[in-house]
Amino acid sequence: MRSWIIILFGLLASGYFTDVYSDSTMQAIVCPLIFTLLIIISIVKAAITTSFASDRSSADSSGFLGGGGFISGSGSSSGSSDCSGGGGDC
Repeated sequence: MRSWIIILFGLLASGYFTDVYSDSTMQAIVCPLIFTLLIIISIVKAAITTSFASDRSSADSSGFLGGGGFISGSGSSSGSSDCSGGGGDC
């Protein structure tokens, strides 16, 4: 959580001080580079965090398609679906 706060603070500060038309090297070159670098870091960090969270949750639960229920066919239903009865509804 602390790293997200640092990234957010860095984005706000470098975005605030960015002035691409300035004569100052700090405002025209360094701040936009820091801003771009922090954007890339936050995207990578979010992707890794999301990937780790989904791997962890899929190990703990049945997952979207692999678990029980309607999609995988291992769930229970109230009616007979194998057409072995004498009703002729199949």
